[in-house]
Amino acid sequence: MFSTNHKTIFVLDHTPYFGISSDYPIDFDTSKSRGPGYVPLPPVFKSLWTCSVEAAVEYCRIVWDLFPEGKLVRFVVSDSAAHILNTWATTQQNLTHILNGLCLVGPVRRGAGGDVVGLVAAIEALAEPSTSQSARPAGDRLLQNRGRIICITSARDDDSIRSLAGIALNTIIQQNKKASQAQPPASPESSTTTQSLVIHYCHLVIINVAPEKADTRVTNQPMTEMGGGIMGVEVIVSRASALANLLGRLVLPHYRLATTTVTGIPMKEEQNASSSANYDVEIIHSLDAHAGLRASQTAAEAAESVVLRWWTPRGAEGGAGGCTGPLWRVTPADVASRPSACLVNFLLNGRSVTLEVPR
Repeated sequence: MFSTNHKTIFVLDHTPYFGISSDYPIDFDTSKSRGPGYVPLPPVFKSLWTCSVEAAVEYCRIVWDLFPEGKLVRFVVSDSAAHILNTWATTQQNLTHILNGLCLVGPVRRGAGGDVVGLVAAIEALAEPSTSQSARPAGDRLLQNRGRIICITSARDDDSIRSLAGIALNTIIQQNKKASQAQPPASPESSTTTQSLVIHYCHLVIINVAPEKADTRVTNQPMTEMGGGIMGVEVIVSRASALANLLGRLVLPHYRLATTTVTGIPMKEEQNASSSANYDVEIIHSLDAHAGLRASQTAAEAAESVVLRWWTPRGAEGGAGGCTGPLWRVTPADVASRPSACLVNFLLNGRSVTLEVPR
C-alpha cells in the first residue's frame, strides 16, 4: 500500500489577485552611515505570488532533502490554464527543474482564470501512476492510490471554499469512473498510453492566503471527510508573512517528521572574527529518531522540539566511531540562516558532531 505522502501536488493560484502586495516588507541590509541629505529607502513588499512560491519550494526542499526517492511532489500553476511543471519521473523531482518551470511561467499577469482548472489538472495527475506504482502487477489489491493536494489560493468566503471542495470531489468521482472502465486490448498504438489509476483517497489541503492588512471571511476548518471517505478536506487561513512557517509546520505531520534544536554551537562572530558566541540551529528528521527520547515525556513535551547540547569531546573521546544505532537523514529548518549554513559546511567537510541531552 502506498501512503498518502507518496504523491503530493501543489496547486498555486496565478490569477491577478496574487500579483498584489502582501503588505509584508522584505528585510535587507543598508548602509549604517547616515550622511547629510540621507533619504530613507521606501519599503519593498513581496507579492502574494512570491510568498506562495517561496513557501511551496521550501516545503519541497525539506521533503527532497530527507527523502531522495519514494516521496514525489508535482507543481501545477493555475490561471487561465493549468501549467504542469513536472511529472512523476524521478529526473524531474528536484528544485532546479521546478524553479526553471516557475521562471517560464513568469510573474502574475492580467487576465481571467482561477484555481479550478489547476485543481482539476492536479486530480488528473494524481490518477497517473508513479514509476513504483507502474511496477506493480495489474489488479494488485494492495495497490492503494493515495495522495495529497495542497491548494494555495484566496477565496471570498466559506461558501467559495465549499464550492471548490465540491468540484474536487466530483472530479475525483468522474476520474474514478473513467479509470474503472474496462480497457480495450493492447495495441501497438496504445502500448505507450499510461492507464489511469483509481484514486482511493485524496487529502485536500486548502490554504487561503490574505495580505497582512486585509480582512478575510474564510475560517479555519478541521479535516472533514467527503464522498464516503474518498476525500478529506482541511482549510487553513494564513497571512502571507506566515505562509512559509505554516508549510514548514505542515510538512512534519505529512511525512512523520520531528525537529531537534542543537543548542550551544560555538561560532565566530560575523562582524568580529576574534570573538565567538553560541548559537542554536533547528534540524528536521524522521520522527522515529526521537523514539528513545520521547519515552518518558508527556504529550505536551512531545509536541515540542527536542533540545540537544553541542558537546566538544577532548582527546581520544572525539569522533563518532563508537556510536551505534540507526542513522537518519537531517536537514536544517532554516537553510538560509548563517548558523545553519556554518553547521552544514562543518559536517560536509567531514567533521562529526557529538550531542548530549542537557542535564
